[in-house]
Amino acid sequence: MLRPALVLLTIGLAVYAVLDVLRSRDDEITVLPRTGWVLVSIFLPILGPVLWITVGRQRAGGGGGGGGGGRGPRGPVGPDDDPGFLRDIDSRKDDDTRA
Repeated sequence: MLRPALVLLTIGLAVYAVLDVLRSRDDEITVLPRTGWVLVSIFLPILGPVLWITVGRQRAGGGGGGGGGGRGPRGPVGPDDDPGFLRDIDSRKDDDTRA
């Protein structure tokens, strides 16, 4: 019972690492090129993914820890999050009150 669970865990970890390597932007990948990390994750099914997670990827915001996982915001998500848009609305409102 334990052996099949370990095999599935090993395969799952390797699949996760390969998909994460393929999804990562070029500036997030360190030490090896993308192809190298894919090969390491496939041919070293436990060590490869562990190395990828600990050494191979550099996440925005540095350091790691915390939680949340995903990638940080890359800019305004909507117009109400854009400071320039909000300044423009304020200036239009000021112009309307003067007229």
